[in-house]
Amino acid sequence: MKIESQGKEITMSFNDSLKCPGLDRTLTVIPVEQPCPQCGEIVEIWSDEMKRRCAGCGMVVHNPNPLFAIPDPTMNESNPSAHQSRLDELVALAISLGASTATIVDARDIRVEDGLANLCREARCPNYGLSPTCPPHVKGPEWLRQYLKQISVALVFEIEASQGRMYSDRRRETGQLLHFIAAQLESAAIEKGFLIASGFAGGSCKNLFCYEHTHCRVLSKNGTCRHPGFSRPSVSGYGVNMNHLLKISGLAKNKDDAPHPASSSYGIVLLQGEK
Repeated sequence: MKIESQGKEITMSFNDSLKCPGLDRTLTVIPVEQPCPQCGEIVEIWSDEMKRRCAGCGMVVHNPNPLFAIPDPTMNESNPSAHQSRLDELVALAISLGASTATIVDARDIRVEDGLANLCREARCPNYGLSPTCPPHVKGPEWLRQYLKQISVALVFEIEASQGRMYSDRRRETGQLLHFIAAQLESAAIEKGFLIASGFAGGSCKNLFCYEHTHCRVLSKNGTCRHPGFSRPSVSGYGVNMNHLLKISGLAKNKDDAPHPASSSYGIVLLQGEK
């Protein structure tokens, strides 16, 4: 095909004339193979997808590096509307990944107490000392107090499950999902332009992800973490007063009003969006 532009003849191929403007991005979307942490089966997830369910065991498998639109670097805390929009997107993402509810709180409302962190040792949690994300291997309450001085807001999310599920063999799956959501929100927040994003969850990563292995590779110095993209530090080891935080965030429940007995697990993602 020949066309004339400013007196010059330009030759275009037939494919050039039919090319869709959005095709370049379409061509960059590729299938990504992720092993299911529950059964090991390979799950194919498209690079622009957040998750897909394993056909073998039904476990939700998340894409550790999903495609996100990179925001304008000038979009920061001085633009309240844009900042709130990004927070709303993260809340919606938490729900879409499997959280029962999620909300944003002021980081100043997070109380850190040494006594709560010490309970892991004094009550002798069966997972104490078995993973790098639990006491005594975490940085602890004093470190978190200093870290919170850099943080403006936190995203608190909940996974609610029936007590029957929480006290069955499926309890581990719920714990894994809690860590997955925290890790995905952390990654998504960074992609959306937040300067700091740090996820915290509940439960020992050794018990949740490496329960079939005798030792943690990191602690035994026998290699790298088997699940670095998913396991997150335990909230308990940092002394976060969750009862206070749930009251402030409006997530606290009156058990007497619940129609069916249920248990909840909570995760936190600390955020600082100022450039």
